[in-house]
Formats: sequence, C-alpha cells, structure tokens
Amino acid sequence: MKFSINHIFLVLLLFVFSVFGEEYIVKPGDSLDKISKKFGVSIGDLIRENDLKRPYTIYPGQRLKIPQVNYILHKVKYGENLSLIAQKYKVPVSEIIKLNRLKKPYIIRTGQVLKIPTKEGKRESKTVCVQKHKVKSGESLITIAKKYRVWVRDLKRINNLKGDKIKVGQILCIREEKKKVAKKTKKAKKEPDVYVKQKKIVRKKIIRYRVKSGDSLSKIAQRYGTTVREIARLNNLKKPYTIYPGQRLKIPKKVVYIEEEIVKRKSVPFGFIWPVNGKIVKNFVNNSKMRHLGIDIETECNEKVKAAEDGKVIFAGDSIKAYGRLIVIKHSNNFNTVYGHIDQIFVKDGQLIKKGDVIGTVGFLNNTDKCGIYFGIRKNTVPVDPLVFLSDKSGLDKSKN
Repeated sequence: MKFSINHIFLVLLLFVFSVFGEEYIVKPGDSLDKISKKFGVSIGDLIRENDLKRPYTIYPGQRLKIPQVNYILHKVKYGENLSLIAQKYKVPVSEIIKLNRLKKPYIIRTGQVLKIPTKEGKRESKTVCVQKHKVKSGESLITIAKKYRVWVRDLKRINNLKGDKIKVGQILCIREEKKKVAKKTKKAKKEPDVYVKQKKIVRKKIIRYRVKSGDSLSKIAQRYGTTVREIARLNNLKKPYTIYPGQRLKIPKKVVYIEEEIVKRKSVPFGFIWPVNGKIVKNFVNNSKMRHLGIDIETECNEKVKAAEDGKVIFAGDSIKAYGRLIVIKHSNNFNTVYGHIDQIFVKDGQLIKKGDVIGTVGFLNNTDKCGIYFGIRKNTVPVDPLVFLSDKSGLDKSKN
C-alpha cells in the first residue's frame, strides 16, 4: 500500500497528540509530584482535573487527565537568564522551570526556545444576570426590547447573539449587573528571609570582524558600541584609517554578565553558629566555571563539630564519597546544614539536635593532610553561601580559595 506525504504527516500528527494529549497512563513508581514536574503543571491542578480524593492515591494503569497549560514561546537571547525572562513576562521562575522540565542547576543557553506560561483562559465573568425572559411564540427581539424598554443591540451583546433569530422557549438575559466582590483586607506580606541580589558586570571581549563592501570604521564602531579611535588603536591603523573589503579587524565588544547572589535579610528568625573554630581555606563558589557549594574550614585535629542550629538529623553516614563521613541536619524555615569530612559521627538518623550539641569530630579536608570540615547551608534545597548566614568572626581568614 502506498502512502502519500500528507497521509504520513497525518499519522505522525496523530501520534504526537496521542503522546502529548490530555491523558496519561500512570506507570510503576509514578507519583503526583513526578507527573506534575513531567508535564509542567501543579499538583493541585492534577487533583482538581481528576477529582482525586484524599489521600490522593494513584496506581499503575490509572488514566489521568493532564490539565492544558497555555504558553507562548521565547527564544533565549545572549545575556538572558531565568530571572530576567520571568521578570519580562511577569511569571514566577518556578513555573518556567516546571513547564520546560529544567533540571538543576537550571542552566539555559543562547538560542534555546522556552515555553512561557500565560494566564489566558482563566478569566471569570464579572457580571451576573438579574432579569431573564423566556421566549414565547410570536415574539422577536424587537418586541422583547420594547416590552422591557431596552435596546436590541444590548440584548444581542448580553446574550452573545450574532443575528436576530431566537427560538421559542429560549431563555434570554434582559439585564445584567456587575458582581459584587467582597473587599479583602490586605494582609501584610511576609518578606522572605533571603532574596536574590542581581549584579550587572560589563566586560570587553575582542572579536574578529571581516570588512564588507560599503563598511567604514564609523559604521563598524556604531554597530558594536565602540569608537573609531579604539578600533584604530587595536589594529595599529594610521590616519586616514583606510580599510578594504575582506580585511580582518579586531573589534572590542561589550559583553554583559548577570551575577546572582543570595542575600540574607536582617530579621532572620534564628541564627546559625559556627560549627568549628578555624580558618576558611576555600570559599563558596557557584558559577559556570566552578562549583564548590559550601566552605572548607581548616581547624585543629580532633576538634569537636557542633550543630549550627536546632534541628533533626536526616543523614549520618559515608555513602556519599565526595564528602567522606557526612551529617545533614534539617532545620525550620526549609533550611538544611551539611557537615562533610567528619572523622567520628556521634549522632544517628532521626535524632533531634539542639544548637551547639556536639555531633562529631573533624576529619581531613578533601585531598589534603590538613584537619577540618566542609560546611554547607541549603535553603529550599538550593545551596547558599554560609557566610551570608554566619556571624562575622574575628580570626577567620576569608582570603583563601
């Protein structure tokens, strides 16, 4: 049997809709959280769409309706990041991450196409019908309009009528009024205890440019936001600065980088203490070139390690090789603290800890013969610089990396 190109395209189109349609068959190991992240929808929308009851149990083979998410496409431009894009479209960063199924550390690249969620289709009617009429035999829009002393055009608008035809028994709205919405008292917004501070950094980058027919130094300088003098200096050009098609020139180009830093507000509800006394030999770094998501503190051997804040031990062991023996403590306000390169562990999983309790002793820093620990802080599972939350301490050397 021969298939035309149109027939094959139709089959492929039907296949795409069968995979990405509004229905999903639950697989073993699935959870509402996994499915919500997979399709970029909220767990609440999944529950409402499928009328799930508490405790919201799902099972393999179950068919779930996936609520449709309206979105537009955005092509990532040079210098853009998720914060800038979210700010441009006035949507939360978390919704862009969910809709595009981005993985940590949420890196995007120039030219990448992102789906941006929109709020279309969620508008509710702000009016309510306060007077209705049931159409009787022989009536028309004109006679009904005269009876109630209203305009025919208003009847058409209110009832969404395109023509003059109406049916016997049809219910028409004669008058409508705006809904009375109860004014909500404004609650004081609770500011988060940390926020993201953005810093714009402008650097110069030298690129190679091949002169085209009709080019001049002034045109090239204007195009790249530089000056004729700067181009002439870089290329050792002498007056009258003659250039020719095909000539290669060095051009200084401005490149804008956005650095993000998590900053603590003054009124954090509780404070972290230093887990050990010592000096910082490696700082927190999180960029495209290097990732060290905590600080290394060098100290005396056999120094005791203390809990930085009240909490509950959620991990104590040595199954994560990069950190040696490791302790992780969960605190209030979605904070976790991480203590790596421990020699002796004095706590166990599930144990409740008070600030200042001894949880172990220091071991050796990674790939060195010096004693110390790795210390990290996570907020909502996101690594943050511990120095933002720890009080400044005299005698600590912060200059080493």
